[in-house]
Parts: sequence; C-alpha cells; structure tokens
Amino acid sequence: MNERRRRILLGAALHVVSHAVAVIYCLLTLDQPNRSLMLAAYLCGMASGLVGVWAARRVTTQVAGYRLSFTILLVTLLAAALGAHWDGGVTSPAALGFVTTTVFVANYTPHLRLMIALEVLVVGSYLAVAVTGGPAHSGHVFIYLAGMLVLASVCSTQARILARQRSQLRALAALDPLTGALNRRGLAEFASHLFHGGCRPGPSLLCLDLDDFKLVNDRLGHAAGDELLRRTVSAARDVLRVEDAIARVGGDEFVVVLVDADASTARAIATRIGAAVGQHTSVSVGSATAPYDGDSLEALMLAADQRLYRVKQERHRVAARPPADGNGLLPRGAGAFGAP
Repeated sequence: MNERRRRILLGAALHVVSHAVAVIYCLLTLDQPNRSLMLAAYLCGMASGLVGVWAARRVTTQVAGYRLSFTILLVTLLAAALGAHWDGGVTSPAALGFVTTTVFVANYTPHLRLMIALEVLVVGSYLAVAVTGGPAHSGHVFIYLAGMLVLASVCSTQARILARQRSQLRALAALDPLTGALNRRGLAEFASHLFHGGCRPGPSLLCLDLDDFKLVNDRLGHAAGDELLRRTVSAARDVLRVEDAIARVGGDEFVVVLVDADASTARAIATRIGAAVGQHTSVSVGSATAPYDGDSLEALMLAADQRLYRVKQERHRVAARPPADGNGLLPRGAGAFGAP
C-alpha cells in the first residue's frame, strides 16, 4: 500500500473511532434532549468513515484521494458542529469532536497551506457553535481555542518531520551510495509506470559496461576505480534528458532508461554517452527498445545485455593488444586519478 492510500485509510479509521465514541456518549445520556438528532449525525459520520476505509484501497489518483479525504472531513466537521450545538454549545463534551478533527487535519494534510485553511475552517466552526449554542464563558472558549491551536502546531510539525524522514529513507533505499545513481530497487520503481503495453515505441534502455574496469582497480587502486564510477555517472547525466535516469546494477555495470525514446533516439544517445564516458575510459553499450525487444524492464535488460555482450566480443576480436599507454582502458594522463 502506498503512502497516499495509507494516509486515507488511517484518517478514515480515525473518523470511525471518534464517531463511535460519540455514539456511545449519546447512548449513555439518552435521557438528555436532542439525542436522536445527535445519533443520526454521528452515525452519518461513522458511515462516511467506513466508506473511506472501503474506498482507500481503490483510490488510484491523488485528486481522487484529496476529494475523498475532504468529503469525509466535511461530514465529520458538520457532525461535530451539530452534535455540540444540540448538546448545549461549546461547553458540551461533544465539542471534543472539534479536537479530533483538528488532530486529523494536522496529521493527514500533506500541504501546509491547505492544512492552515482547513484548520481555519475547524476553528470557524467552533466559534460558530460558541455564538449560536448555549452560553459559554469567554475563558472556556479561549482555553479550547488555544488548546486546538497548540495541538495543530505540534501534530503538524511532528507529521512533517516524520514525512521528511520517510522521504529521505526512501531516497536512500533507492540510490547507490557511491555514485548517487539509482540502485536496482530504484530502477524498478522508476520504470514501473513506463510500460503501458501500447504500440508506440519506448521506453528504451541502454546497458553500459566499463571495459576492463578491473585494470583500473589493479593498477591504480580501488579509490581510483570508485572515482571512475562517479565520473561515469556524472558524464552520462550530462548527456541525458531531465526525464531519463541512470542506475548502477553491478560493479561497473549501468543501466540507462530513456523515457519515450525510439530506437534511433536510443542509438543517438548511446553514441553521445560513449563519447562522454570515453573521455575517462572505454565503455561498451547495448540498447533495446519497447515494444520490439520486450514489454518489461527485465525483457529490455536481457535484450540490451545480449547486444552489449556482442559489442564486447567484437571489440576483443578487433583489439590485437591493450593500449600501451592505457588510453581507452585506463584514465588518460598521469593526473587523471592522481597516479601515473
């Protein structure tokens, strides 16, 4: 379950629980006036929460999620306002419904401006009940409002800290710590929405392999090899478009995903990447394009890897011997990695 659905589900469950508590309060005080009206309002609130729990697993877009959450919030706020009004005003225990609504808005509204606007709506509803309901001491209203504002501030701050930490953890889980490129998990997540099963070409995929990378590690050390990997990613990113991505899937193996790129575009970008990375070391590239070479990430990786293997075989047949000065296989010049 993704973050959006989880947030909707927990929020709807909170509404169900809070209205269930209000229903129990009405049942325990049936001898008081307006209990049938209050029960009807709270049962409507419970029903909206249950609908939210049911719909949370079926929400597919962000807009639909916002609409569902906003509808549940309005029903809950209306039930809280009517219940408090019918139970004597803001001095009634039913006014605690405004507190639970405040906590819900602070915890489950991701955008700060929207959260502030909704909290203003909650406070305005409380003040409307304070004016139209039974008489209430100004000190009581002030303490209630101050408590709601403090709760909103604390809950929203904590929720945003946790959201930021979750975002950072997701980013760390999807990135290669050495190069900053995507790792296999990040690659799978990035490509998950790119394959639609249509007949239009794309996406395309490139497999990159640094030729004789082991020579760099053996002759210049692992620090030089790490630096070469970082420079490879940097050089490739300078060529790629904003919507494309590069991932490190092995020691010196990289995969580039080209969004909405046909075979000719993929070949052109592969040539540019080869030239950019070739300033540091020799690289072999294999390409594949959907839907001709497959309709999934795994199928494209297999096709591109097979072409990469053929490129490397051809290169090994052509090369009579490795370059004496290390050009192509090792960094150019004595100062490329700080070693001769």
